[in-house]
Amino acid sequence: MDDTSYDAIIVGASFAGLAVANQLQGRHILLIDQKYPGTGQTSACGTILQVLRYWGLLDSVVQTHDQLILHTAQDDHPFPSPYTWCTFDYRQVCETLFERSQAEFLEIAVHGTDGERVYTSEGELRARCIIDASGWRAVLAESLHPGYAKTAAMNFGIETVVKPPWDIDIDTGSLHFVYDPAILTHGVGWVFPRGDVVSFGIGSYRGARRMRAPLDQLATRIGLKRNELHGTYFPYVLRSANIGQIFVVGDAAGMCIGLTGEGIRPALFFGEACGKIVRRFLDGAITLEGGFSEYTAFVNSRRPFFRLFSFLQRFLTRLPVKWIDNFADLIRNERVLSWVLNKYWSLTEVWGMP
Repeated sequence: MDDTSYDAIIVGASFAGLAVANQLQGRHILLIDQKYPGTGQTSACGTILQVLRYWGLLDSVVQTHDQLILHTAQDDHPFPSPYTWCTFDYRQVCETLFERSQAEFLEIAVHGTDGERVYTSEGELRARCIIDASGWRAVLAESLHPGYAKTAAMNFGIETVVKPPWDIDIDTGSLHFVYDPAILTHGVGWVFPRGDVVSFGIGSYRGARRMRAPLDQLATRIGLKRNELHGTYFPYVLRSANIGQIFVVGDAAGMCIGLTGEGIRPALFFGEACGKIVRRFLDGAITLEGGFSEYTAFVNSRRPFFRLFSFLQRFLTRLPVKWIDNFADLIRNERVLSWVLNKYWSLTEVWGMP
């Protein structure tokens, strides 16, 4: 490697890293990942339509959904939503954000950092600012603070994508969630129709476990057979927003929502905020230390939201299934459902209501 110094180096080229990079257009920015942006999908690619509208990514939408359905061992609970959900094309979203960012890209492995340099498989790289968006492993933060990325505070999920038969016995206009301890105790399944394919998977609230058999049980229940698998951890407890002299964002900072496992919206949300703060530092408006303080305060202001959903994950998964059915019936009340979903949206309310 040469001695080129960048304004910012972002490790991780998925949602969080790309969101940071999009705030730094016109600067000398380097994105590093072991896979090109848009490849190596581990996401179920479902979110609230307003997220993609806000980011100008509506062209990536594959299908919209106006209803969520919770399937338990005993009943089905449809939840008509006051706003629209969608499934989208992962590659298209990432490639579009990467193109807009105008960042350079290197497909190499990263080993760690000292806060000023990033150590890679091809040598050292320097930057005025370093951002760790490397996913749940938090490669840079972990190198500075061993034990930062504890798997004890992570859920784990696996998923497959299949082309369903024409007579599949499932409502393809809805997003489906399956809570059935007979399939997986302390876990949940999901079925997301995406145009001519269906993504379905299963997540454990107790970390990585033997999950292929439960996934096959889910497949049998919905009348499908699994294809190739992809999976990952979902850190659901917020970690420190900066470690040493680096910013940490997305899954690397534990920014997945407990219970639901949603990480796309938080990654884009906090990535945008981090990028704007880094931009102000690069423009000379604030010091680097001031940037760390501002970003940490911003993340900490959202801790109550993450604590709430972490609590709900622990609480609800300890209830008997019969109680879950009663709880679901309560939420189906129009006013209650509207309150619950608006609370869920509140993390990103600055993006406007759907």
